[in-house]
Amino acid sequence: MKKARKEDISLHHYVRNEVLKDFIEIEKHVPLVYLEELSRESGTAVYQAESNMLPKPNSYGRGWVYVDSFEYFTEQTDSVVVYDGLGTVISGGYDIDYVDCRIIMPNTTVVPATVTYKWYYVAVVDEWDDVHASDVPVVVVDLTSFTKEGFQLGGGKFIPRRVNIHVFATNQAEREDLNEAIYDGLYLKSCPMQELPFGTMIDWDGRWNDSYVFATISGSSWLKFENVKARNVYPRLISTPTRDYAQLSDLNRYRSRITFDMFHWEEA
Repeated sequence: MKKARKEDISLHHYVRNEVLKDFIEIEKHVPLVYLEELSRESGTAVYQAESNMLPKPNSYGRGWVYVDSFEYFTEQTDSVVVYDGLGTVISGGYDIDYVDCRIIMPNTTVVPATVTYKWYYVAVVDEWDDVHASDVPVVVVDLTSFTKEGFQLGGGKFIPRRVNIHVFATNQAEREDLNEAIYDGLYLKSCPMQELPFGTMIDWDGRWNDSYVFATISGSSWLKFENVKARNVYPRLISTPTRDYAQLSDLNRYRSRITFDMFHWEEA
């Protein structure tokens, strides 16, 4: 894995779990529905949380909270709580699919009934096409360009990258709240750049990666942020064939963009 990808993942983790921490929601005692076909295929008992929330907690770029806070690099301890039919907490013995919002039991001996969880209200994605795959609000983290420059005699590099964060909100007030949160979370701030020797926190199947270890890249500084700027975006109006006037699409109606430079120093 190249360092550019490690920077991208580290920035995503910081934005999701620290910058947007005030946009983490909680939903209590959500019914769990047994997924018979998926359970038969996997050889386990899979239960889907049936939420009525909008946006959907399991929509693209969201999911359940998997760390207690940004400073913790171990699996959450109280963000997801599972109950049986009597309302008693089921303590362990199951896996959690944080991406699809599912509880995976090894068998049907213990039957979960409901689940209480924290979830990411704002979807965080890294590609423009993913905006249409999720529900608003959506934040797109886009690393656009970079250079590599010497910063000392001998070896060593200063590596700045230009980053855009595009915000798609449901209304004007939400857009302003997201602008403020993202700006304040980046201005004069920094975050660790992770080495990721055994992969990211969440594995390919949405479960916590038991092999994950937190380690920063040796010989490199933290990722630092400079020249943070925020502005609202007003796209061109679009015409509709059944109307005599032009209007903005729902997705583009409340947009903004935060731009900044992300950089770090790298020893020879």
